[in-house]
Amino acid sequence: MNRAITNLETKTTRRTVLGGVLASAVASMVPSKVFAEVVDSGADGSALGLNSKKANLYAFPGVHPETTVIAATWPIRLNRFDCSAQKESQVTIHAGARRWDVELPGGPVEAALLEQQGCRIFAGSVATQSGTDGVVLKAVIIEIPKKVLTGSGAMDIWAERVLHTGQRQRVGSPFIAALVAEQAGLARSYHNLSPSDDRAMLMEDIVKAIASKSRKSGMAGDPDAYARRVASRLLPDVLHYDPQWPSGFTFAAQNGRHPEEVSDLVVDTILNGSPALGSPKADVHLQEPFPFFSRRDSVA
Repeated sequence: MNRAITNLETKTTRRTVLGGVLASAVASMVPSKVFAEVVDSGADGSALGLNSKKANLYAFPGVHPETTVIAATWPIRLNRFDCSAQKESQVTIHAGARRWDVELPGGPVEAALLEQQGCRIFAGSVATQSGTDGVVLKAVIIEIPKKVLTGSGAMDIWAERVLHTGQRQRVGSPFIAALVAEQAGLARSYHNLSPSDDRAMLMEDIVKAIASKSRKSGMAGDPDAYARRVASRLLPDVLHYDPQWPSGFTFAAQNGRHPEEVSDLVVDTILNGSPALGSPKADVHLQEPFPFFSRRDSVA
């Protein structure tokens, strides 16, 4: 297999297929039977998740000094009866003027590690639900040295994944992802657009979706006016991140997003007027070795 990753400014200089200890660690989470992965499309076009049913996008300071990590994850259901569905997909991560095009391996355990002028990129499975028909969390994770981002300033980050069927899945902020997950019509429009189209093509639908939530919660005196104010802040749908400022996804400000932050609390409160019932959980628990997203966090 000849996988490649391309940056707008440079090309891949070295590629290493993960094997040995790392491949064994990933494989140990999956039953010995042969699985195939299929996209269990919900309203958001993504599969059932581990702690989330939605695709997620993150940007946060790296474990190593003066690095930034950008990661996109997609939960995908495994199907042991359909071996033909193990197909690779193409992922593009956009960060300001830069972009990375990565081939995401198919199958529940396959992964690839690439190195590009100091940038490390992981593409593959990072967590797997136990059981004969579980869920695998696919991820593309990029560790970027500060020197690569010098002069970039604040970045608008978003990602897209194109399946072997041609279906396109887009991911930006968790706010819009929450709305898209609930409305199939909105999802169809959203996944076929890019951020530059959002205000013209999605504004009214997003306003209606937020206003509906606001009316149900009864927390806003004028649900329509509240919805329009919020929608104008959320579109275009990207994750804003400036490495020069403290990162955090909070009520006060959203600068990037860390996987261990309980961002659902912020999202539910702003969209619904109050947090959802139950104990919110972080999306992923990180570990220090690259690619940081723990491959040992199997979910029962």
